[in-house]
Formats: sequence, C-alpha cells, structure tokens
Amino acid sequence: MDQKTLSALPKITLRAGIIIGAAGAMAVILAPQILQSLQLGPSYSQAVGALLSVVFQLVTLFFLPFSAALIAGSLVMRYVGPMLTGAAAPGQAK
Repeated sequence: MDQKTLSALPKITLRAGIIIGAAGAMAVILAPQILQSLQLGPSYSQAVGALLSVVFQLVTLFFLPFSAALIAGSLVMRYVGPMLTGAAAPGQAK
C-alpha cells in the first residue's frame, strides 16, 4: 500500500465504526416498532416474524461491539502508524 492509503485508513475505519454503530443503535431503538408494524394479519407467517426477530437480535448483538472495535482500532492505527513509518506522532519528539 502507498503512504496516502495508509494515512487515510484510520479515518475510513473510524467512519465505518460510526456508521455501523449508528445502524446498530437504530436497530435497538426501532426493532420493536418495525416488527410490530410488519404484522399483516392472517396471511402473516410466524416463521417470517421469528426470522426477522432473529435478524434484529443478531444486528444488535454484533453491530455495537464491532463498532466499538473499529473505533478503537482506528485510534490505535492513528497512534501507531507514525511510529512504524518513522515519523513522530503528534505531540511526541523523535
């Protein structure tokens, strides 16, 4: 990878972490309302409802911790990146 790509990687990772975290938070907040509004009457299959419930549970289970890991990883990349390339990190002398 070139230097420009490596310097942009922490920003991209941070943005991805924030977007995934926002999606997970919205799933936690809106999942009950979405599942309740999808009940279409007698033609509504309980299997579809159970499947959607499992999907929302998996989203809330995985998205928020994965978001936190991405954000923490971007902070580590931002701190360690200049040390590995030989440049001084912000606020540090060589």
